[in-house]
Amino acid sequence: MKNSILYTSELLSPAYVYDQVSILGVLDKLVNLKEKTACLPLYSIKSANMIGLLEIIKPYVSGFSCSSSFEAQLSAEVLEQRQTIHITTPGYRHDEWDNIIELCDFVTLNSINQWETIAKKKSVNTSLGIRLNPELSFVNDERYDPCRPDSKLGITFKQLAIANLRQELDWECIKGVHLHNNCESIDYEELKQSVEKVMTGLSEFNLKLKWINLGGGYLLNDETDLTPLEATIKWLQDEFNVDVYLEPGRAITAEAGYLVSTVIDIIKSKNKIIVVLDTTINHLPEVFEYQYQPKIMTASDSGKYEYRLVGCSCLSGDLFGDYYFDKKIEIGSRVVFENIGAYMQVKANMFNGINLPATYLLCRDKKLKLIKKNDYETFRDRV
Repeated sequence: MKNSILYTSELLSPAYVYDQVSILGVLDKLVNLKEKTACLPLYSIKSANMIGLLEIIKPYVSGFSCSSSFEAQLSAEVLEQRQTIHITTPGYRHDEWDNIIELCDFVTLNSINQWETIAKKKSVNTSLGIRLNPELSFVNDERYDPCRPDSKLGITFKQLAIANLRQELDWECIKGVHLHNNCESIDYEELKQSVEKVMTGLSEFNLKLKWINLGGGYLLNDETDLTPLEATIKWLQDEFNVDVYLEPGRAITAEAGYLVSTVIDIIKSKNKIIVVLDTTINHLPEVFEYQYQPKIMTASDSGKYEYRLVGCSCLSGDLFGDYYFDKKIEIGSRVVFENIGAYMQVKANMFNGINLPATYLLCRDKKLKLIKKNDYETFRDRV
């Protein structure tokens, strides 16, 4: 049923489509985890942040996690008063600090210098924490690794020890710690190892913690064993009497997102049949940035027909890849990219003046709801 809806003529092309049922399926897992452990799940809105999507996620989480002043302001517009806003970023702007501490309930500092130059200069009601770098890597690709050598993300224990010796941190004001050292993992044993290393490393400091944020970087699919996560949360609660937050982003939205496109030209070159789509690699920026081939709904490993799918911009590298299909593609055929719900839409751009895709929500009743349609004014006002 879902497949046929994505190919219907009523859907504008190109279009991002978010499947509400898929999103709610992951959120139900979070609710179950919360009921078992009393943890406090957040949604990291950098993954996908259109208001219609945030409204769906809002009832299932304790709040939102942000990375900027604008994201914090958006969170404040959407969330209920009882829900909380958390922020961590490598670079707080001095001229935004007043706004950030007014909007956010929890602020995590990324460096000792942020405490020295920003946080200690003004008393705040928000709960301050520090991001720690446990220097424990599980990510093979350094581009994704928060603990890569010379990482900008978080404070190492060596840096913490030096700051403690110099009395550069007011431990009475530090109420929590934030940890995020993985990417797209389904192995929660890795999180358990990370937490154990962090809490052991903190034992020499006089910290009176009220909370720990386990960050994101882990997925929540049907094959995921959450037992280590549950055990880690309960251990933290029992041993240290802290509130435990976690902030999935991609885990909630990635598999729920589709990009629907239409074939607008077919070119027969010497070795390939080139299929030009009405979308562009600039609508899926991470595909170009990280050079991976996106999944297409009707593609087949052993299909009879081979095509090279390309975007419609003048960029020569506007290339999705070579695919096989069981059925012949023609001008007007629909091509649907899968699992693009995280980070793609928020990074998309209008290079060449090519319009951004419309955005739809595929509701539980299998009806499409148009959330946003872009036009010339969108392009004009962005540049």
